[in-house]
Amino acid sequence: MPFLLFSPGQAPQPIATVDDDLARAQQGPAVIIASPEAASPSGADDSTATEVPLHGRPAAFREAGGHWTEVDFEAADHWVQMGSELRGRLVADHLATLDVAEFKTATNGGSASIITNNWVYTGSPRAYRVAGTLRDFVTVLGELTRA
Repeated sequence: MPFLLFSPGQAPQPIATVDDDLARAQQGPAVIIASPEAASPSGADDSTATEVPLHGRPAAFREAGGHWTEVDFEAADHWVQMGSELRGRLVADHLATLDVAEFKTATNGGSASIITNNWVYTGSPRAYRVAGTLRDFVTVLGELTRA
């Protein structure tokens, strides 16, 4: 699957792998997303050329001045399973909470009584928030959408 590199103020750049020289040279913040759309020539008009998509499978992210972090399989799965409205809400506010139904959607029906490295919960009824690698990815993606 082809990859796209997203960084502030630049159009998405196709790269061959997450270890591509272009990606290594990027100082961040930046994200790499695997997307079937990356294989085709850009059909986007100039008004959307620098927008970061909220779809596609996250592969890696880099905070400003930080090192590249690969997005683990579970976090990437959870991101892909979310609907675009939920992804948008999390990118706008990485501390946004999800109810049990939204958590089940994001975790492909995962039991509300389990927790993974990518989620924390509080209260009764439970309110979930992203955590770990998923939270870090969402935070960097949010920075890029506001850049």
